[in-house]
Amino acid sequence: MSRSSFVALERAARARVGSIVDNKYRLDEFLGAGTSGAVYRAVNTWAGREVAVKLFHYEGGAADTAMQRFVREAQAANRVRKDGRLHPNVVDALDVGRDGPTGLLFLVQEFLRGETLERHLRDLPARRMSAGDAVYLLLPVIDAIACAHEAGVVHRDLKPENIYLVRQGNHDPVPKVLDFGIAQLSDARMTHSHELMGTPLYMAPEAFLGASGVDARADVWALGVILYQMVAGVPPFTAADDNPMALISVLATTDPVSLAEQGLMHASAWAVVTRCLARDPGARYPHARALHDALSALFEGL
Repeated sequence: MSRSSFVALERAARARVGSIVDNKYRLDEFLGAGTSGAVYRAVNTWAGREVAVKLFHYEGGAADTAMQRFVREAQAANRVRKDGRLHPNVVDALDVGRDGPTGLLFLVQEFLRGETLERHLRDLPARRMSAGDAVYLLLPVIDAIACAHEAGVVHRDLKPENIYLVRQGNHDPVPKVLDFGIAQLSDARMTHSHELMGTPLYMAPEAFLGASGVDARADVWALGVILYQMVAGVPPFTAADDNPMALISVLATTDPVSLAEQGLMHASAWAVVTRCLARDPGARYPHARALHDALSALFEGL
């Protein structure tokens, strides 16, 4: 999408503030826009509840696929259950539909107050936290992804920007997993094998070969990258401008700098992280539940 086209889409998105979607969602504030949709703070005027509304406004090739992914966000998130209820560390998708007057697809989610993990890290000294604090904060996220894997859902785009820290007064922030828009559902594969899905800095090596080779172990890789970044202040693998081709070379030839040798993490915890970051998917934890169990067993020693 050209810059001028995106500017036009954003202008149109901002102009919708004050309008009503599906006869009940009043758009009160424009929060942001991407290539596929715009997000608003809104109010369900029937229930009097503050919510977040995403409106689909994609313009470009493969529009049907983009639309399916937009709807899939609600479908995937609602599969992530714990004890028969939506997992408390996954953003709640409340409604999905098509607005009659405009024909626009919409997705309604709970409105969250707080900040992303990416923003939180940016504001910390050296952009990092202790290993113990990092594990404590990330364990609920790993549990949510474990429940997703058990439900046949692979997130495929885990990164600090997609973990939201919800502020609740003086209590510890509650992390919530966002954006299941490119999630893979075991009973609804629609990604062509040659497509690259995800954010390069957090993509497992096999993901650069195409989406068909991606499974739960790619999420385990991403969780390992996130945990490393939380403790080290930088991701374990980087390349100029996050260039995918350059990253492939780095992943193939470079090992991450040991957090244990830097004194930032206990050796036993570092062994867990290095297993997450194994180049061979078969050498990683097979799913997030195994990673959660390994970290939980070590937590007392962190």
